[in-house]
Amino acid sequence: MSESRLEDVKKTLLQGIEALVPVAEHHKDRHARNGLLAQAASLNNLGERIELHQLPEGFVRSVINDVRLDTLMILADLKVSLTFHKQELAAPNEKLRAEAHERRAAVDEYSEVPAAADRGTQLSGIISDLRVLTDVEQSLKNCMLKYGDDNAH
Repeated sequence: MSESRLEDVKKTLLQGIEALVPVAEHHKDRHARNGLLAQAASLNNLGERIELHQLPEGFVRSVINDVRLDTLMILADLKVSLTFHKQELAAPNEKLRAEAHERRAAVDEYSEVPAAADRGTQLSGIISDLRVLTDVEQSLKNCMLKYGDDNAH
């Protein structure tokens, strides 16, 4: 794998993580935030580790794939949590909102409930955050497809 390709993949992954951290912070999901920051640190230290230990290409590829998978799993958890929260806010009556809240609480064990704001504002914020998650998810998937294609030749 060329050094420039490594940097391109690393840059794409870091950009995705940088876009996800504010979403996790906005929803007070410390577990997701800390996991994302750990993945970014792993990528940022990769160049130094390669130089210091002269790591083989297969190991570097493995580290990058691990970061990508871990980031996608954190993204998926955030997406599920936000989707349940969106359903809770969009519920037309109190009974349905309570049921949706119980479903979200069962899944959303690491995050705190955001401060109360009007439902419309919260809902539009969640919709915006879900768009960010979708864009990052697509970017991470495309990044690794290209990366895989480069190694297939």
